[in-house]
Amino acid sequence: MHPSPARRRHRRDGRLRARLVARPVLGVLGVVGLALPAGLSGLPRAIGATTTLSRAGATAAATAAATGVSGGPGTCVAASVPTTTTTTTTTTTTTTTTTTTTTPAAATTTTTLPPGSPTLPGTTVPGTTLPGTTVPGTTVPGTTAPTTTLLPTTTVAGTTTTTAPPPVVRPAYDLVSSDGTVHAFGGPFVATAKAKPAVPIVAAAATPDGAGYWLVGRDGTVATFGDAHHYASGTTLHLTDVVGIAPLADNEGYWLATATGGVFSFGRAAYCGGANTRPRTGRIVGIASTPDGAGYWLATSAGSVYNFGDAGFYGSAVHVHTKVPVVALAATPDGKGYWLAYANGSIRNFGDARFYGSAVHRHLTAPIVSIAPTPDGGGYWLVGATGRMARYGDAPFFGSLAHTPPAKPVTVVAVVGTHELTTPTVSPSVSPYPHGALGYDISDFQCSKTGSPLAQANLPPTSGVAVLEVVGWLDGADNSCLAAEAAWATQALASSGATGTTGAPGGAGSPYSLYVFMNSPGGGTTSQAMEATGPAGTCGLLTSGVQLACQAYNYGYNGAADAVAYAAAQGVHSALWWLDVENPSLAPGPTSNFSANEYWSGSPALNDQTIQGAIDAVRAAGATPGLYSTSLQFPKIAGAFVPKGSQLPLWIAGAPWTSPPYTEGGLPSSATLATWCAGTAHYSGDPGTDVFAGGVPWLLQETPGNLPSPYGLDPDYAC
Repeated sequence: MHPSPARRRHRRDGRLRARLVARPVLGVLGVVGLALPAGLSGLPRAIGATTTLSRAGATAAATAAATGVSGGPGTCVAASVPTTTTTTTTTTTTTTTTTTTTTPAAATTTTTLPPGSPTLPGTTVPGTTLPGTTVPGTTVPGTTAPTTTLLPTTTVAGTTTTTAPPPVVRPAYDLVSSDGTVHAFGGPFVATAKAKPAVPIVAAAATPDGAGYWLVGRDGTVATFGDAHHYASGTTLHLTDVVGIAPLADNEGYWLATATGGVFSFGRAAYCGGANTRPRTGRIVGIASTPDGAGYWLATSAGSVYNFGDAGFYGSAVHVHTKVPVVALAATPDGKGYWLAYANGSIRNFGDARFYGSAVHRHLTAPIVSIAPTPDGGGYWLVGATGRMARYGDAPFFGSLAHTPPAKPVTVVAVVGTHELTTPTVSPSVSPYPHGALGYDISDFQCSKTGSPLAQANLPPTSGVAVLEVVGWLDGADNSCLAAEAAWATQALASSGATGTTGAPGGAGSPYSLYVFMNSPGGGTTSQAMEATGPAGTCGLLTSGVQLACQAYNYGYNGAADAVAYAAAQGVHSALWWLDVENPSLAPGPTSNFSANEYWSGSPALNDQTIQGAIDAVRAAGATPGLYSTSLQFPKIAGAFVPKGSQLPLWIAGAPWTSPPYTEGGLPSSATLATWCAGTAHYSGDPGTDVFAGGVPWLLQETPGNLPSPYGLDPDYAC
């Protein structure tokens, strides 16, 4: 049962009252310690039946590595033995497997999902920020991945051309457990069918573009997912103690390392030597490669570091007297330094690797097992065996298994640093609003009474900008007086002398734009019907983690599509639709809780799907979508989400109350809004800018001062 308009008290005199300017700043990561149900902050994936698993023999260079025959610092032998590639094609009726022998350069792997696997529109789960701490007592500062790039301009003969900005790298990470399950946090979702591996998984690595990964078993089995290429495995060498994998930066090969110091090269990876013939203390615990692929490092549990090929030696911890073992090695992006991670959370840095902090003083419930740096080397993640995370430097936090525990306990063996490349595009047009125009936004609260088709009589006589609410909840609460408010907006615009808006490039002229109040699925019967099926598929046929994302997307898409249809039925049309994303009081589960004023789920990843679904529905209707929110609230609801497609226009709440045209004394002039329109303003006490979701400001909603707002409405200013 959807809530009635009378019960929807999400706003009266306006939505995001800019009293939030005077409130204490709410950190970007939200409420500390909020527990979330399993599967919300990262969609699980595991080794599947369609995974390419080749047990072809290792290369000649790998054989040399096993015996320590060739190689050493500065000497590398390129692999040249053919690689076996298996291509599996799956349809609903037949499965064809073809095995061919090719050179490594031509080797490719195609992994096709089984029938019924989900294909969500926008299947990546964009950068999200989940509430909580990484380890007990660790406070997570408000840090998110970069999402906004200023647009460079080129001036030629008096003409200014805005060019597309460079891609933005958004860090993310995967947690890999010994049973082959991969939990993605903040990054691409690669769907696979579930099948338990024959041997425990011990290591993993991501592809250069972050769109795939390799999982490695203790016996050298290599499983590929996404765009990870397969170049055979080390199983024919009867390995029993593989501990690590290091891929080439071009996805054309990789090395495997064993606990005894053997190194095995595959594809175009060159064998540069092993530590199995050298005196050493402790077992090998990890391998890391140089950026150019012409060298690598090995590290031991005692802190020794061995360098091969063009890998420089920047020091080791072998002389540090401690009984705590080193458990992992990670190199800096430029290859001029590295970190060693200890089981107790200690970090030792060498070369240009900077120290950003450690978990040594935290109460760990399980030993640290892995470290992964961020793409720019400005931070790193640590993970414990139970999946509890710690992050330092510029490493964002998107959740952990401590916040979304799996149904059965798992042993995490690695954290894999991944990333997503997003290319913000130039906004589809300049703002259609006349610069400096002032007006109002109104909702069903301005109906003469609840459920009436008539608008109240005391609406403003003039309005150079008008934004009308179509629905106040995605699965109901239609604005009963929408047609009457559209008639008011038409007359008020004419009386103001303004020219109106086009709403979008090529759109029909309109004296108003429209908005939809957004929310997560609510769990009621109407919500369940809306989310069950849609562009994301029939969600009930999918596994639990993917099912939630499917439902969230369908709900957003179907809700926005229904709003467009309702407006059309009222004879109301606009080429510009705003999506109202507000109220960061998140529900603890995967659904909203209207009775508790929790309009959004506790999972930004799911909220992102709902928002993206609504955006896609508006675009499918031939209109331009925009976002209404603030840079304080949007990250709490949606994390570091930048919607797919064209850069979105923003309607920003909480801008200062200005004069003219209002009579309250001591107000600043509208000139103070220039920085807000430029995206360089900030809320009181908050260092960030007013921009969110990588968008461009088109409209500002002002916050009333000490005197009541005229007509009980919040005014809007066009940038």
